[in-house]
Amino acid sequence: MAPTTMEKVGEVSGSRSRAERRRRQRQRQRQRRRHSPTNRAGVAQSEALASSQQGERKIPLERGTSDPVEAAAATSPGAWHASSSTEASSVVSSPMCWPSVPVITKRPGCQILERFNDSAMEDAYEDLKMKYRAKRERQLKLVTLDPHVPRSCMGNQNLLPVRDSSTKTILEGAKVVISLSSYVDGTLMARSSGFFINWDEESKVCTVLTSARLICSKYSSMDQWLGSDEYSPDATVYAHLLDKDETTVPAALLHYDRHFNIALFKVDVDSCAKIPSFSSEVTCGQDIFALGRDDDLNLTINHGCVQFKGPSMFERHYYMYTGFTTGQSGIGGPIINFNGQVLGMTNVLGMGFIPSSVILHCLDMWKKFGYIPRLHIGMKLSAMKFLDPIHVEKISRKCNIDSGLIVKEVSYGSNAEKRGVRAGDIIQSMNGKCIATTVELEIELMQICEDHLDKGRGIGSSVDIQIGIFRMCKGSTCTISLRLNISNDVEVFARGKYIFSARDCTWVFDDVGTDLQS
Repeated sequence: MAPTTMEKVGEVSGSRSRAERRRRQRQRQRQRRRHSPTNRAGVAQSEALASSQQGERKIPLERGTSDPVEAAAATSPGAWHASSSTEASSVVSSPMCWPSVPVITKRPGCQILERFNDSAMEDAYEDLKMKYRAKRERQLKLVTLDPHVPRSCMGNQNLLPVRDSSTKTILEGAKVVISLSSYVDGTLMARSSGFFINWDEESKVCTVLTSARLICSKYSSMDQWLGSDEYSPDATVYAHLLDKDETTVPAALLHYDRHFNIALFKVDVDSCAKIPSFSSEVTCGQDIFALGRDDDLNLTINHGCVQFKGPSMFERHYYMYTGFTTGQSGIGGPIINFNGQVLGMTNVLGMGFIPSSVILHCLDMWKKFGYIPRLHIGMKLSAMKFLDPIHVEKISRKCNIDSGLIVKEVSYGSNAEKRGVRAGDIIQSMNGKCIATTVELEIELMQICEDHLDKGRGIGSSVDIQIGIFRMCKGSTCTISLRLNISNDVEVFARGKYIFSARDCTWVFDDVGTDLQS
């Protein structure tokens, strides 16, 4: 028996009456005659007569539908289940039902699908399947059913003992982590993360901390000491908020610093979650999470430990390192501990982050002076602390020193070079304070700046500091006075060079008397 798209398609009853079977048979005959060219003119009249004789209810045509078969298909239960029409918000959506073909049982254990005798019926069946799939696709766009939400590191078995508590901590911290995007002449320049560090309840203004890479228009070199990156402070920046509608609002630049590569923006928001506190206690081996937002505003989570290493020759002194890599969209997000306290901010592609101790000094001086001053020391340094113990032991035997900063390179023309500081020397103290890491060095330099400016001095003035140094060429320790300039600009490292000429060549002779130039 062929299926019909009239009311209750596919309903099977073992006790159908003979009149019902005759009615369905006449109905199939009418559908076949409807598509016959010779009978097309009298279809409407004969169907009306048959309907009045049998007392059947006519199925009204949907708007824009000229074919009664299509109208029947549109009003069938299968079409209702797969309807793509927009439903009122107060109406509960119909359950999902797959339009199935009636099954004929030939004998026990043997079943076949009934064939369609009419192409219109087959078309209607295919249409119902398409509507079903369309509704299923709409369902999968619901946030609760979305199969495309990325997975985080929280599925790692190593986090199983702290999975529940750390998840609560992360979800609380995520409430202040937003996404920002910058544009120049209408073209997207960068996308990064940021987080709220302050909210003024009266003015409804939030302060956002992020990386200055958001407004960096040109990266000239991997060597940060060249200071050749270009910034676009006039770029148009938007903040992508976390409300239900994912509102996008303008973000106004408050300040950016080229040396520390941080930026501050203000954003108008009606309400704000609890602002997390900062912790300056960051230790190597400490478990940390890095939070951020991807381009779809999905939360990104990375887990690792603070690494036992210092900056390379091409990186600024203030960096510490995670055990994972951060992508562009995650830069500017917070580094938090298991208590939800902010330990730093991801500030560069890769594993580097700027610790809270440096961030807090930067924020304090920006609030006090309107800029972030710093002493340009003119040296690239690395901590003995991060060397292999075998190397540290050898230095200790040769120099009787087991802690300090090794001078890797001296900036050409700097005061340090003029005072005889050379590569290989060891900086042990500054103004009488022992310095073990380059992060400690940065904090001490900023503290000296703050104390100097509190006395009424300004940018461009100089300050004398006392450096305790072990000179490798002499094999002895001494203290030198180093005059350094206070600046609020990026420190640029200069490398000495000279023009090679023929005077630098040495003439030698081979065994047969032929002169060779080398």
